[in-house]
Amino acid sequence: MVGIGEGAMVPQAVDSRRAAHASGQVNWVLAFLMLTILVAAIAGVTVALFGGMPTIALVIALITGAIFAGVAC
Repeated sequence: MVGIGEGAMVPQAVDSRRAAHASGQVNWVLAFLMLTILVAAIAGVTVALFGGMPTIALVIALITGAIFAGVAC
């Protein structure tokens, strides 16, 4: 059986991984992408509401909110 014996409970030396940070250029691209998505979502909701499609406007708003929540987490 695994884990039974003389050295079964001896802790192993583990090297901790260093957190990698994205470069500044990647952060600017992500910020531009999120701003573009936000502007497109606002335009989509506005057009859908003025076109008499409140359900489509709600769907656009929910999907955009999910995208921003996913990026925030």
